[in-house]
Amino acid sequence: KELAYPIKVMDRSTQRMLRLINQLLEFRKMQNNKLVLSLEETDVIVFLYDIFLSFRETAESKEMEFKFIPSVSSYPMFVDKGKLDKIVYNLLSNAFKYTPEGGKIVCSVDVEEETKKLIISVSDTGIGIPINKQGKIFERFYQIESEHVGSGIGLSLVQRLVELHHGRIELDSEEGKGSTFSVYLPQDINIYKSSELASNDAKNEEDQ
Repeated sequence: KELAYPIKVMDRSTQRMLRLINQLLEFRKMQNNKLVLSLEETDVIVFLYDIFLSFRETAESKEMEFKFIPSVSSYPMFVDKGKLDKIVYNLLSNAFKYTPEGGKIVCSVDVEEETKKLIISVSDTGIGIPINKQGKIFERFYQIESEHVGSGIGLSLVQRLVELHHGRIELDSEEGKGSTFSVYLPQDINIYKSSELASNDAKNEEDQ
């Protein structure tokens, strides 16, 4: 029992380091135009909830209100799990980085049947982003003044990964009040190439 907590902390640190390394590798692929999708059918609600849980202890330590609000309890659709993890993990990391203790962060997931979109939103009550800076935050290496959001490679990679899914990302922010990043992903598998399916990747490897 005495070792359980230190081991848990070490495991979280290792997972964070692995995520960072994978993000850097993905960024290198983005620079070389070598990003490709590997889609597999996934229950996105369960998948996103697992990412949410990885931040829960951080929320508790900062005495923050932290909520996961899905519109449905389960929803299978085709996504690239590794890339979706990077998208949501980056958005949540930014929210925690720029939201003070006692603040509020909400991750909501909505299945919009009318437009055939999955909408993932991360809202915070953090420092917000000045309106004259909002158009630049997705630029590669762009960094706003130190007291505001520094996107580094995170947000530029997030935008590219969203676009790779034929989706889009939007920002609604007010300085001093908070920000909401909303990711819109298509539900229709038919818009993707057959080569982008993980099952076809495996088949292609067998054929070679």
